[in-house]
Amino acid sequence: MTPARITTILLFLFISLVSFSQMEFPELGKFSEEEKKLNQCLFDPEAEAIILLDQAVVKYDDEWHMITERRIRIKILNERGLDRGNIIIPFYSKDGFEYLSNIKAYTFNFDANGMQPGLVVDKKSFHTEKRNNYYSLLKFAMPAVKAGSILEYHYISTMKHYGGLDEWEFQSNLPTLKSSYLLQILPGREFAYSVQKKFDLTISIKPMPNDGKIYFEMNNIPALRIEPYMDAPRDYVQKVIFQLSGYTNNFGSKMNVNTTWKSLASELMIEKDFGSQLDKDLKIDEIKKITETQNTEYDKLKSIYEFIKKNIAWNGYDGKYVPDGLKTVWERKKGSAGEINLLLVNFLKSAGIETFPVLAAERDFGKVDTTYPFVDRFNKTIAFAIADGKQYLLDATQENCPPGLTPYALLNTTGFLVDKKKYNLVNISPGNKSYKNIIKVTGDMDVKGELTAEANVKSYEYARQLRLDAVQSNRRNFINENFEKGYEGLTIDSFLVSEPQSDTIPFEQAVSFKQQLNESGGFIFVNANFFTGLEKNPFISPIRFTNVNFGYPYNIFIEESIKVPPGTKVDLPENKNLLSNDNMIQAAKQVSFENNELKIIIHFVQKVTLIKAGNYPALKSFYKEMTDMLNEPIVLKLPN
Repeated sequence: MTPARITTILLFLFISLVSFSQMEFPELGKFSEEEKKLNQCLFDPEAEAIILLDQAVVKYDDEWHMITERRIRIKILNERGLDRGNIIIPFYSKDGFEYLSNIKAYTFNFDANGMQPGLVVDKKSFHTEKRNNYYSLLKFAMPAVKAGSILEYHYISTMKHYGGLDEWEFQSNLPTLKSSYLLQILPGREFAYSVQKKFDLTISIKPMPNDGKIYFEMNNIPALRIEPYMDAPRDYVQKVIFQLSGYTNNFGSKMNVNTTWKSLASELMIEKDFGSQLDKDLKIDEIKKITETQNTEYDKLKSIYEFIKKNIAWNGYDGKYVPDGLKTVWERKKGSAGEINLLLVNFLKSAGIETFPVLAAERDFGKVDTTYPFVDRFNKTIAFAIADGKQYLLDATQENCPPGLTPYALLNTTGFLVDKKKYNLVNISPGNKSYKNIIKVTGDMDVKGELTAEANVKSYEYARQLRLDAVQSNRRNFINENFEKGYEGLTIDSFLVSEPQSDTIPFEQAVSFKQQLNESGGFIFVNANFFTGLEKNPFISPIRFTNVNFGYPYNIFIEESIKVPPGTKVDLPENKNLLSNDNMIQAAKQVSFENNELKIIIHFVQKVTLIKAGNYPALKSFYKEMTDMLNEPIVLKLPN
């Protein structure tokens, strides 16, 4: 992705030109014979529906409102696509910033002559639902939807100003035949843009500097579907991203807006809802007491971090700024991630600890384009501190994430350390931490092949954080996902947890269970791959569109001891040790039998955390071989 200014004349040298006729909206309900007859998407044959047209035109009115007129046309290809008739349009409703108007929607079905009148959606069928404090959803259902229907709807979005200009996505979870975006820029304003697209897809761009416009178009875009361990979908969606880069002031002088990371840092550090809050003396007595009673910088950092987590509630929103001031956040004892973490930066600085705010983009939010300072590519602010010579990335909204453990949601991302002198892009990694579980299983098998057993799981580092989060969020779902799901004939008798009182103590889970083992031809089959999380190969698709991002390394160790009835005959599988070609993934399984006792040891270590889509075939092959090996049964012949 490379940024470019709309006014750059050199663009004409290497982009495709587009005729003005292609920028006009087609007549509502008028379709080509190809559109009517289409029953399969040739460039995405598995699709249940296709977007024939997604077209938007952006302009302004006399009050500089940003007005977007949009038309969407969808063809239902088969019965699986009927749900595509339920339309949802999100809009930014906070403080009345955006509203929708002139909404029209029709379903067109075709008779023997190729046409019948469109069925209009009644105005009473449109309803608005508040999603959160920022966004609302316009919802409506298209009538009489069936295979072969063409759905068409139109609306106008009006925003208070061009601050709502963010990005245009050419791609969705449906294939798109044509997507276009015509943008008119306010006089005296310049916007930078960057294009994110797959190398084998083309984009047409037509700048019109004399009219203050620019046009973008893409065609024949396959759907983007969710894949296991993928990065944020927005990292792969074909799109163009915008940000204000300059303007002409009242004196006719051209002013640049954050065209470099340095300028962005300087601007943020003087903003009243960001940098200017960080050195204010909030006169918090509790912080002064912590500073006086703790000797080392780390002890001060940890105490202040835990103090904020205990006393300031997270409202569930991210955010980068503190619009009402840090004093207000402290007084109301509640805030967004940005507000809480900027308060953390302030408290740590007041304790004499070198601390900086960091703009962060969580993995689910999407990657940061490091070539240009698009501030909207970050979704929250966290803290970066140096205590006793060690570096710490801190997010005080993460309840079970201790100092020294980089927040899981930020692994393999890029942050921006904000400071006038020490500004820097920061690669965020797990360091030497991993997802670590140590599992011990002991059990007895009766002569009917029923196993009665207990499992003890000790979770460390990322396993500790994520499992604590999960069990606190939904205990029943946690048991199902980690101990029941995928194990045929297994029932849980009891489940106990011991939540650690210190971040140096692992999270322990104790499970008592029974399992009726599979039997065939007088033989019992024991699958000893218990609770490792490696029961199934997640990589089964023949192709991969996105990178595989595990986030952290893995270290899973399980030791089992199963007593069987005297006289049992055992067919032991071969001990195996698998190693990937790059030596970054290793799985071993050892099985022994002595004194009527089966002993099984499984060890899985994965050092690699990010795998490019091009290396997917090798990863898929290794995981298949590994899960087959781990699931290979131990065959028993029980005594009569």
